[in-house]
Amino acid sequence: MLVVLLPSAASVHAGPPGLGADADALPPGALYRFRAADGNLMISSVLPEQAIQSGYEVIDNRGRVLKVVDAAIPEEERLKMRQEMRIRHQDAQLRRLYPTPEDAERARDRQTSSFRLGIDYARGIIGQLDSKLAEEVAKAAAAERAGKPVPEVVQGNIDLYTRQIREQEEKIAEFEQDIIAVGEDFAPIISRLKAIEDSK
Repeated sequence: MLVVLLPSAASVHAGPPGLGADADALPPGALYRFRAADGNLMISSVLPEQAIQSGYEVIDNRGRVLKVVDAAIPEEERLKMRQEMRIRHQDAQLRRLYPTPEDAERARDRQTSSFRLGIDYARGIIGQLDSKLAEEVAKAAAAERAGKPVPEVVQGNIDLYTRQIREQEEKIAEFEQDIIAVGEDFAPIISRLKAIEDSK
């Protein structure tokens, strides 16, 4: 057993960091008793970080135990506990939105269906524009066969319908990307909900 006493009160560690001074101040004549890194029992008026991590006792001048302080949680374990709490919190929020994996799948399918309706609508418009464009192209071809210039109104309609068809095709491409994005967004949600159910 090794006893180390500091020469002045100014150098005495009042207690573990993060706790109130009143709760951790040593009573008059009291000391800390703890195991050093090499396993030797130490008695000191100074409380090193190693003792805080491994646990210690507060004893009076007769060696009687006044207080036992358990080992502090290691940083790695504390981070793990914090991560587990965060996951539990996220799971709880997820379950409020989608109580079961089937609820999440239905939400995904509803969003996907709305995008597919948009695609069908755009394709319907393209069909109408294709018919109008074909009529104007036929007029332009007839004028060229007759050796006449294509009327400006006909050329204007061809340009207009061509542009509108391209815009609808771009909308379809956007809807298709939205469908992919919805699937990617819901995949981890559904997977996590299934994992939660399997762990019950």
